[in-house]
Amino acid sequence: MTLKAKLGLVLGSVVLIVACLYASASLQLRHETLVRVQAEQQLLMSLSLMVEPFLVQNKVEQVKGHLLATSFSSTLPIKAILVYQADGNLFAATQFPRELFNFSPTRDLTGQKALQDGSTLLWSAVMVTPASMSYFDSNKVAVEGSTLGYVAIQISPLRLSKLWWWQSSLWGTALVIIVALALLWQRRIFKTQHLRWQGFLRQIRTLASSNSDSKKLNEFDSAELTQLFRALYAQQQQFQQQLQLQSQAEQLQGNSNDTERAQLEISFQQQQAVLASELEVCQSRLLQWQQLCVLEQAGQSEQQAQLLSWLLKQDLLDNTELQIQTVWFPEWLAQQVELWQQEFELAKVPFILVEDPALSLSDVQFCTQHTAQLLKQILSLIMQDLQQHELSLFINLQAFSENKLLLQFDHAGQSRAIQQVLTAAESDETGVLQQLCAGLLSRLGARLSVSALDDLGCSVRLELPLTAVLVKDLQMQQTAIYVDSNSIRAAVLKQSVYSVAEQVICLQQVGQLKAELQHRLVDLVLIQLPAPDESPQLWTELHQVTARSQVIAFSDPAYLSDWKALLSCPVLANPMLSARIRQHLGEKPQQNNFRLLVVDDNKTNLAFVKAMLSQQQFEVDTAASGAEAIQLAKSSWYQLILMDIQLPDMSGVLATHMIRQLPQHQDTVIMAFTAHALPAEIQQFHQAGMNDVVIKPLDAQKVADLVRYCQQLSPQTLIPG
Repeated sequence: MTLKAKLGLVLGSVVLIVACLYASASLQLRHETLVRVQAEQQLLMSLSLMVEPFLVQNKVEQVKGHLLATSFSSTLPIKAILVYQADGNLFAATQFPRELFNFSPTRDLTGQKALQDGSTLLWSAVMVTPASMSYFDSNKVAVEGSTLGYVAIQISPLRLSKLWWWQSSLWGTALVIIVALALLWQRRIFKTQHLRWQGFLRQIRTLASSNSDSKKLNEFDSAELTQLFRALYAQQQQFQQQLQLQSQAEQLQGNSNDTERAQLEISFQQQQAVLASELEVCQSRLLQWQQLCVLEQAGQSEQQAQLLSWLLKQDLLDNTELQIQTVWFPEWLAQQVELWQQEFELAKVPFILVEDPALSLSDVQFCTQHTAQLLKQILSLIMQDLQQHELSLFINLQAFSENKLLLQFDHAGQSRAIQQVLTAAESDETGVLQQLCAGLLSRLGARLSVSALDDLGCSVRLELPLTAVLVKDLQMQQTAIYVDSNSIRAAVLKQSVYSVAEQVICLQQVGQLKAELQHRLVDLVLIQLPAPDESPQLWTELHQVTARSQVIAFSDPAYLSDWKALLSCPVLANPMLSARIRQHLGEKPQQNNFRLLVVDDNKTNLAFVKAMLSQQQFEVDTAASGAEAIQLAKSSWYQLILMDIQLPDMSGVLATHMIRQLPQHQDTVIMAFTAHALPAEIQQFHQAGMNDVVIKPLDAQKVADLVRYCQQLSPQTLIPG
């Protein structure tokens, strides 16, 4: 082996050692990262459960003790554990890094932050649970699922373990020893060959007969012998190449004949497969037409017309490629429900649809045209087995990683018709509809399963593959009230209301609405209406609610026209769909009515001011105390508030300060309503959050100024529609 070859071997060995160490380090870091992430999530969850009751009871010392115990007992390299309140203020900590002086978890929603010293800060929210709600006072409002605080941990950076360094050192040493042994073995081979060459030359010298031949042999060096060997080796290689070329030419000539023969055989098999497929399709169509003729003889002309229409549609779909479209699934589903109601007369069947909230915030990609036809056929099969006129459709979306859409039909009845779909490929006696449904299932790659319970009905489960699931940015209502006298239906449809609102409150009676709206700010009210003759007083109560709240009612199609004549609010036909609710909310015109609140402890002055402002077509509410004004502000939106300074229970300045803390009154115009105001007092009014001062008594000129002021308000200060 030459020196160049030896250097190449050494460099290649070094590169191999470095690559092995790098791969080992990468795998080790990846494994330790996965283990640490799981441990960090478990630690954050346990800390959240541990500090939750102490946050409610404001026990700082107990929290510190638990944090120190957790910091010492945890296997993670924890540098600090911190607990924050819901407003972002620090509640307790094992130690407080200087870098987190201005940090607040409420301003950073990522849940993770890298610090300058290389460590990582992780945090999660501590939510209110039913167990912790018992610690709240009865005067405080504790909403399940709201944020109670935050818990954060500071973790040292991830480094390779000592075990990895020992393992890497052993592997590197082993590779070095292997390379050294290879070099020694090559040197030994070279030495052996050199000794053999020397022995060969000595034997040749012993064969020399004369001194002249011996002299020539001594002058014959190894370089000439090497050139002679190389020339012989080149001639040998040239002869072998000629033999290979000759054998390859003979082999190519034989392969060309074999290739032509194989191509003819493949072409014949393909033509035979196409003919077999066409024959199978023709036989299937012949069987379907024979079944249609049997239906005609039995007098089932309506079913025959429907099957004939579906056969033509199926032929069109079979010749159409699968086209993937991106749709907002609730809107697409609402269109399909309208077609189902027209084609199957679902108005005669109680039809309940439950939507997954995650589905309403997603755009999905799938074959809409073929899927719509498949759902029609499945629903037609279910209607054949339907009993007691009960049907419910549940819509769920599986995990985005699986990209599957799950549709579940639950109904009271047998499952004979739908069961035949699962055996359509094995039996030639299956009906036309079952064969059509099985064909679409196979083409879409969908999966159908049926589970039945005696005397309870059956559940048909359809899994559709999705190409992609994209998050859709939709505006959500903050709080919605759902009123339904049917407690079973309310428990089911409450899940659907979460598609349009973040917080849902269920009530059983319309009479409970008034009390609920007085204590809470509600964005949307959804009502399930009974028969009009069951509750003649219901429409009068609804008129009072619709005057100040946004209401959408739902009724059975049989009573829809009656309720539309009685109520001023929108009345939609069941089933309740999130797409229809959002469509109505988007089309509702902007309200231009201004609502004013006048606060004054003088009832005579209060009545006079209300009478003057009501002439300008303002909606005027009145309050005689600060507490009453705050309560009205909590449950209503106002564009303008006239606040008296001298109130019996508190000052108008304090009432204004408390009203400004409400989210819906951050931009509301609040004016001091007083008989006199010194410059120092006016400055105090502005510091409390008041916009201006109106001097008593109120006259026509001041009313005109207020009207002009209200007309100049920006659209952001209007009541949300």
